[in-house]
Amino acid sequence: MKQNFKKNPIVLLSIILLSVATIITYSNNISALEKSGKGFFSGKIKFEDSLMHNIYADKIEIKRGFERGLKTLSIAVIDERSSESVFIKLFGVEEKGTFFIPGEGKVQNIGNLIKDVNQYTELTNFYQTTLTNIEGLKNGVGRVNITKLTDTEIEGELIIIGNNSAGKQAQLESARFRANL
Repeated sequence: MKQNFKKNPIVLLSIILLSVATIITYSNNISALEKSGKGFFSGKIKFEDSLMHNIYADKIEIKRGFERGLKTLSIAVIDERSSESVFIKLFGVEEKGTFFIPGEGKVQNIGNLIKDVNQYTELTNFYQTTLTNIEGLKNGVGRVNITKLTDTEIEGELIIIGNNSAGKQAQLESARFRANL
């Protein structure tokens, strides 16, 4: 084997390049793992007549953007065990604070609870703060309290009450989240 290295430097060069590529890939995976490892979402959720139960996810997707002339912050969570999901979009987020859904701003904030993301074609799976209940009252509401917001992290708590197209109600309470940006 030693003679192959001396006679054929391409083999030695290939081994060195493979080693460097492995080290780079390993360090990138460690960085990604550290970044994603800090996120969590937990709360209690109830759909229609079901019992209140826990929703939990260790993967939380946070996106910052710019829309309709305002800075936006989106939060998306899927509980892998139950396929239940929470989606929030806040407009005008500049710093930590309390944001109401739908809110009183020129653009309404969005708060949705989804009973089963795998049945996305079923309209009754989507519970929104802007839909009316079975009596025709618009009683959907939400509050997001962002307790920490830096260039690299976000932390907070939220509640949502939403209705589906059939007027049935879902509730999310005592929810807490933390994620890297």
